[in-house]
Amino acid sequence: MIRPIAANIRSLTLVIALAFLATSMGVAYWSLVQAAELSADPFNPRLLATLRDRPRGAIVAADGTVLASSARSGSGYARKYADRSLAQAIGYASYTYGTSGVEAAYAESLIGRDAADPISQWRARYLGEQSPPASVRVAIVPAVQRAAAAALGDRRGAVIALDPRTGGILASVSQPGYDPNLIVDPATQDLAWQQVNGNVGKPLIDRARQGLYPPGSTFKLVTAAAALERGLDPKAKIRVDDPYQADPSWGSYTVKSPSQAHGDFDLSLAFQRSENIYFAKIGLQTGGARLAEYAARFGIGSVPRCELSAAKGQIATGGQLDRPILVADTSFGQGELLVSPLQMALVTATIARGGSLPVPHYATAVVDAAGNTLRLIEPGALAQAIKPETAATIGAAMVAAVEGPGAFAFGARIPGVRVAGKTGTAENASGLPHGWFVGFAPAESPVAVVAVLIENSPGGGEDAAPVGAAVLRSALGR
Repeated sequence: MIRPIAANIRSLTLVIALAFLATSMGVAYWSLVQAAELSADPFNPRLLATLRDRPRGAIVAADGTVLASSARSGSGYARKYADRSLAQAIGYASYTYGTSGVEAAYAESLIGRDAADPISQWRARYLGEQSPPASVRVAIVPAVQRAAAAALGDRRGAVIALDPRTGGILASVSQPGYDPNLIVDPATQDLAWQQVNGNVGKPLIDRARQGLYPPGSTFKLVTAAAALERGLDPKAKIRVDDPYQADPSWGSYTVKSPSQAHGDFDLSLAFQRSENIYFAKIGLQTGGARLAEYAARFGIGSVPRCELSAAKGQIATGGQLDRPILVADTSFGQGELLVSPLQMALVTATIARGGSLPVPHYATAVVDAAGNTLRLIEPGALAQAIKPETAATIGAAMVAAVEGPGAFAFGARIPGVRVAGKTGTAENASGLPHGWFVGFAPAESPVAVVAVLIENSPGGGEDAAPVGAAVLRSALGR
């Protein structure tokens, strides 16, 4: 039986309509849902093709210093980088090896197709017209960056500093580093790429954002916040006797005092002497569920909302603090905790800014070729993690940790400036402990936060705290 022509037409119309719908949905998905991911893809052919054909926009520091620019190289263009200590943060843009760092995160802007200028994007995609590249302004302050790089030296680790008022990254150092100029130069790129990939120190990893470490005593900021908001009296005396074991069922596990203490401690003195037993006791009183909740409030266990890729970290391997020994161990920064220096900088910034968690960002603005601002990058606060009075109490205890008699963070002192800080010595299963320092200044009106991590350096007070002081001094112009 032959179907009527009208029925055939209806069937064909339906097929065409379904095909059009599927195509439209696909275009919408890749244009809207996956647009950011495609733009950040280091091997996006459309973005890489511009590397040879035309210059990319400049990446410019807060003081106007050009950190990345394009120069003619043979028949095309190659990038030039002014400061190799920013290699992991600014990244590289190579026709052969893709892009990383700010170069990757703002690739569309740097080729003249910024998200805030949809007309230029449309004309480029459908008419083939090229708009002049935009420049990206970053919050990096070269003087602070130099101070951080010099203070860390060639020790393996990371330093990250940010402005707690805005979340802008002022300095970002990861060591060991590499020279991005060698990776973008056609004459040296292949050998340079082999060398950095074969380096056991893994210089391509940004330890500031992507390195994960136990935080040691710097995590006591979180424990204190959870305990205070549960009702801990910061002036109440808690007995410390070294070593401590809450229950015989703990077997051979005990909490040890770093100073082999026997005496009564309040919160301020516990910060000053970094007393593990005090924090283990208040952590157990607070409970594992509440401690995990407050860690999550500070962003631990979540990927930081940063335009550059950052590691997630964890409160515990299984996600829960469900055993007393694990709760006690976690309360002073051990257990199964893993954090990045960026995450600890954000915890510290939350204390510095009255309890609200900032959103970190490297870039501050995208500016077109005529000098007009296409868009400002001002993410602001993510959430109110703790009460302002809780943050103030912890901040005061952090000042005692730097300035008090016998304070473990004495190395962070700056004459004429009240510094709030906390050191940490994190046990490391694969070698010597890692040294930490986190802090901010001035304590009464913070303008800079710093987090320092030095691998296999057991002296947080002796090694990491002076690095933090050097960075804070530079940020304060001293």
